[in-house]
Amino acid sequence: MKLRANAKINLSLQICGKRQDGYHLIDTVMQSVGLYDEVEITKADGISVESDSLDIKQEDNIAFKAAKLFFKDYAIDGGIKITIRKNIPSAAGLGGGSADAAAVLLGLNDLYNANIPKEQLCKTALKLGADVPFFIDGGCARAQGIGEALTPLKSLNCGYFLLAKAEKKPSTAEMYKILDSKEPITCDTTAVIDAVESGDLEKLSGNMVNSFATIWQESGVKSQLLALEPLAVSLSGSGPTWFALFKNEADAKKAKIELEKKNIDCWLATPETQAVIFE
Repeated sequence: MKLRANAKINLSLQICGKRQDGYHLIDTVMQSVGLYDEVEITKADGISVESDSLDIKQEDNIAFKAAKLFFKDYAIDGGIKITIRKNIPSAAGLGGGSADAAAVLLGLNDLYNANIPKEQLCKTALKLGADVPFFIDGGCARAQGIGEALTPLKSLNCGYFLLAKAEKKPSTAEMYKILDSKEPITCDTTAVIDAVESGDLEKLSGNMVNSFATIWQESGVKSQLLALEPLAVSLSGSGPTWFALFKNEADAKKAKIELEKKNIDCWLATPETQAVIFE
């Protein structure tokens, strides 16, 4: 079975406070985009993962953890071989690992005819990470709490995104610590949702805000994207990937060519209505 695991971008992201246990509360609008990892699963003895990504222990791969959790949570006696071809850059704020984990959960559910409802799969997904439940459905959703409280939205149906990965960053935990010492950035999430659901790119471009962007104000990639005169430029997740919003494909492609001339890794992507697509 072959699946496409789409990345996500954050059309807005606001830090709203911190819980007593130290976890930060967020309010964000996430949108699936057509930059994807290729995930193939096959029934096998035991659980194994092959990936062309960074060299990490198999047991530390979130796709491996997803498979192990699936068999445990639903008392299924089975095994799986997982092969992942990475196209989504790692540690980039695009949710590549989380998308792969969701693809494994959905794929196993189908491969083993388990008929687990998506609501239950989301509970399993949450054990893997706060943003993994989003990738069970994907499309567009508002995420609150620590990212696990999802409200499905009508997916954006227009526009083109040019994604560019910038400088290396500290861990997400350290990024939150840095953010704690800075003035909070507010975001009109309602305006973002209205813009997305009405397909109003002008309104969307005026309201795309990310609290983490204050840490990346001197980003060279951000400056390069702004010079291409898109509708707007914003940050995905805690970074370091920036994305530019364009009204039409021609302008987005021209911008991509200009960035590539400067040896900047970049990807063109459209909004998608699903996070995981069965091929």
